[in-house]
Amino acid sequence: MPHFAVRTDKTLSNIEIQETDVYKIFSQIKETKSQGPDNLHPKYIKETAQELTKAAVHIFRKSIEEGKLPQDWKIANITPIHKKGAKHNVSNYRPISLTSIMCKSLEKIIRDQIMSYMESNNLFTEHQHGFRSGHSCVTQLIEVIDNWTEELDKHNSVDTIYLDFQKAFDKVPHRRLLHKLKSYGICGSLYNWLEDFLNNRKQRVVLNDTHSDWGDVTSGIPQGSVLGPILFLIYINDLPDVVHNIAKLFADDTKLYSVVNNSNQQFTLQEDINKLTDWSNEWLLKFNIDKCKHLHLGRQTNYTYTMAGKEITKINNEKDLGIIIDNELKFQTHICTQVKKANQILGLIKRSFSYLDEEMFLTLYKSLVRPHLEYGSNIWSVIYKKEAISIENVQRRATKLLTNLKDLSYCDRLKHLGLPTLEYRRLRSDMVETYKIMNNLDHVNKEKIFPLNTNITRGHNKRIYKKYSRTNVRKFSFTQRVVETWNSLPANVVEAKSVNIFKNKLNAHWKGFYQKFVPSCYGPEATRNSVRKQNGSEEA
Repeated sequence: MPHFAVRTDKTLSNIEIQETDVYKIFSQIKETKSQGPDNLHPKYIKETAQELTKAAVHIFRKSIEEGKLPQDWKIANITPIHKKGAKHNVSNYRPISLTSIMCKSLEKIIRDQIMSYMESNNLFTEHQHGFRSGHSCVTQLIEVIDNWTEELDKHNSVDTIYLDFQKAFDKVPHRRLLHKLKSYGICGSLYNWLEDFLNNRKQRVVLNDTHSDWGDVTSGIPQGSVLGPILFLIYINDLPDVVHNIAKLFADDTKLYSVVNNSNQQFTLQEDINKLTDWSNEWLLKFNIDKCKHLHLGRQTNYTYTMAGKEITKINNEKDLGIIIDNELKFQTHICTQVKKANQILGLIKRSFSYLDEEMFLTLYKSLVRPHLEYGSNIWSVIYKKEAISIENVQRRATKLLTNLKDLSYCDRLKHLGLPTLEYRRLRSDMVETYKIMNNLDHVNKEKIFPLNTNITRGHNKRIYKKYSRTNVRKFSFTQRVVETWNSLPANVVEAKSVNIFKNKLNAHWKGFYQKFVPSCYGPEATRNSVRKQNGSEEA
């Protein structure tokens, strides 16, 4: 087994089981969840939560003290979920473990206390944004895009290597995982419980009414388990430490990037790739080299990179945490793709419903269509007027599905339905995300991304210093485009005590600035200024 140094002198050896915590978990169980192999249905647990709590607390405490789990808690029914690609190919399915609901309830308590221990002692790498409170796909991409655009604005080139693990969750070796858990200070009865949780597990595949024979699970973290994500985070936590450049993680999604203007910088990045390859071999998490990609940003270069002697494929765009990143950071490919998806769903709704009332329409549109046009809008930016028009035209066409509103203008249809324009919602979303970052609800490198402007005393005390930008790519990036709008907000809005209060105050404040929809705001004659000055009936 490879050596892994002790990472902390702190320890976590036991878990406290409180009746109030168990009752809360039982009473909040979703009845639609699938039952495990023990056939104990979540609806039964929820409806008898008060009666079950005391007995469950006794069982949970006994399980932790003895470091043992009932065998029924260590078996799983595996449901194969298709990911993508050909359905006849077994490798295109993700195995999801359906385990005992009672065991999952105990796992939630253990997970919360391990997570609290790791976060309070700053044991997680700052580059990991997966499965952590205050971290998300958006927070990671905000940091990454800010780094990239800052370098591009300095006329530097950036090379990014997207790395793909081969079934990472299924390949984690139990002994090595336990070795790392102990190095992070997890010991005593908790360590014994986790060891028993991982060992002697069995599973079978269940499809409709057919099931396979039971098989032993000798490695991997159970897919679908509550503890699985945090155990994987601990296992992969040291990966960014082995490289010289920046390696960003979202669970197992990994990207390594660096400024590469000359052969020396290219050599350093190649050395980092070699170090990551060595790490993957040492800890038995192999990379799928065929799925690793190289994305170049900036001035054209001929640098190439290899992994295990095989050249990494160079690409023009890559889907990164749901956002298509192109080699010019203009996001035109992403916008076109999302508009196409939204239009396809809109067409499906039109063909499926011969009649729609307003309530039905709003439910379908808000849940099925609009999310495609807004996911990660803080990351991608609308630089060109034609892109704003193409996005807004989806909502324009959607509102025409209501026959009683077809004769009204687009702006009147929006007023009648209480819908704001999509441009307005993107601007509002930017302000909400800025509020979360400034109030440490979303965790990014705030001092670097949003340095406070202490030179100006007018306005609120959270004014952000705006850096000089040479290029549109930098100017329209999230960390730059929000500064003026945020600084212009009054103190009573910025200093709101919660996100919901901030949203309400922002709606009230902006109502005076966006008093009416501009009829031509998304017509052929529209200008970017008119796009910015449209109204939106505020939507909480």
